[in-house]
Amino acid sequence: MAQLEGEQLLALVGPTASGKTDLSLALAERIGKVELIYADSLAVYKYLDVGTDKPPMNFRERIPHHLVDFLDPREKWSAFQFKKEAIYLQKEIKERGNLPLIVGGTAFYLRVLYQSFLFVGAPAQDNIRLTLERLSTEKLYALLRNIDFRRAQKIGKHDRKRLIRALEIFYKTGRLPSLLSSSSSFSPLLIGIRWERDKLKERIRHRVEEMFKKGIVEEVEELFSRGYTEDVPALDNFTYRPIVRFLRGEIFMREAQEEIVKGTFRFLKTQINWFKKAPVVWIEGEGKPLSSLVEEAYEIIVSRKTG
Repeated sequence: MAQLEGEQLLALVGPTASGKTDLSLALAERIGKVELIYADSLAVYKYLDVGTDKPPMNFRERIPHHLVDFLDPREKWSAFQFKKEAIYLQKEIKERGNLPLIVGGTAFYLRVLYQSFLFVGAPAQDNIRLTLERLSTEKLYALLRNIDFRRAQKIGKHDRKRLIRALEIFYKTGRLPSLLSSSSSFSPLLIGIRWERDKLKERIRHRVEEMFKKGIVEEVEELFSRGYTEDVPALDNFTYRPIVRFLRGEIFMREAQEEIVKGTFRFLKTQINWFKKAPVVWIEGEGKPLSSLVEEAYEIIVSRKTG
C-alpha cells in the first residue's frame, strides 16, 4: 500500500462526467487498503440512485465507501457537516491502517475541506473572545458540543477557559479543535481528471439521456410512494427539480431533460472555475484506457511520498 506521510489530504477530483467513480475504484484496488469518502451533495441521499449517479452497490461491496446513501431525503446536508464528518473519517480510517481517499466534484465541499488543512495554528482573536466571554459556561459547552462533540466531551462542562479557546480555534480556522495540532504537517494532494469542455458537455448529455433510460422519473415516483413530498431537500436541485415539474404536468419530458442538461452545464462552469484556483495535479482523461489513468494517478501518489 502506498502510505502517505503526515496528515495528507488525498483527493480524486474532477468535473462532473469526468470518470471519477470508475477511476476511484480501480485506483483503490491498485493501492490496496483504501476507503473512499464521497464529497458529493446528492450521493448522500437514500432512495435516489439514478439522478445522483452514486457508485453502484457492487462497487461499495468491494471497497468501503463513506458519506454515500445514508441520509433521509427530508434531511438537509451542508458543507459544514461534510467537512466535520470527512475530517473525522480521515482520522478513523488512518487509525485502522487504511488510506482515506476523497472522491468528488462538489467544489464547495472540496474547498471547505481543503481550506481546513491549511491552518497549523490559531492566534487568539480579541473580537471573537469578547463575544464568547458574554456567553454562559453552559452555553459555551452546548455550542462546542454541537461543533465538535469529541472535544467538548474531553474538556467537560465546567472548564470555561478551555471551552472558549476551543471555540476560538474553530471560528478562526474553520478546523475542528480536536484535530488541530501545531506540529502537524498538512500537504493536500488533489489529483484531477481533465477533459476538454466540449467533450465534457457531450458526456453530460449522454449521462442525462442514460438517467431517463434507467428510470429517473420512476425513481421520483417511487420516492413519492414512500410518503415523501416534492419539497424535500433531496429534490431541491437542478437534477431532480425538473423531474418534479414534469410530474406536475408543467413541462414535457424532453424539456425536463434539457433543463437538467443546462443545470449541469452551469454546475460544470462552477467546478471548472474552482479547479483553476486549486492546486490540482491533472491527468488527461480523453483517449486513455482506465488502466492507463490508474497508473498515472498511482505514480503521482508514489512520487509525492518519496519526493
